[in-house]
Amino acid sequence: MHKMPRKALGVAGFTLLEALVVMALLGLMVSLAAPALSGLRQRHQLQAEAEGFFNSLVLARSEALRRQGRVSLCARASDGECDLQGRWQQGWLVFVDANGNARRDAQEPVLEVHPALPEPMRLSVSSTSPSYFSYGPEGRSLSTTGAFMAGTWQFCRLSAAEGWQVVSNALGKPRLQKYSPQGCE
Repeated sequence: MHKMPRKALGVAGFTLLEALVVMALLGLMVSLAAPALSGLRQRHQLQAEAEGFFNSLVLARSEALRRQGRVSLCARASDGECDLQGRWQQGWLVFVDANGNARRDAQEPVLEVHPALPEPMRLSVSSTSPSYFSYGPEGRSLSTTGAFMAGTWQFCRLSAAEGWQVVSNALGKPRLQKYSPQGCE
């Protein structure tokens, strides 16, 4: 039987040495791209936390309209209690505020519990009442005294050039936008 050379048969392939060289180059390129991907992941994580807060405000507003009663958000001390000091970094609660005191009482149902933010992230608030935010039966924001509420919650990461903020106007309509932190503490 007559054997034909490999090239004449049209058989192509890689040698083990060629495959190892390609794998080494691929590994080098992945290791160079990893720091850039880490930064991208951190930016997306920050945006996701801000979107989570935005969604909590939208949930509270829609539930207040649906239930025709007050629904509040508060800084979370535990899964069932509000933090009166307004440390939103610890997470937040969305609950039906039947008595309108902006504190969750034992009989008031919790609609959502958001966990604490990951450690390198920071959340600061400037609001007419820094420890809670409430919606009335008409879907408008209102304080425990009945006055309007407005607030800004700023999400940032230490030594990052950009952050996200959730802004709620006097009517209680929230919006999400980028901002440039002037030092994230």
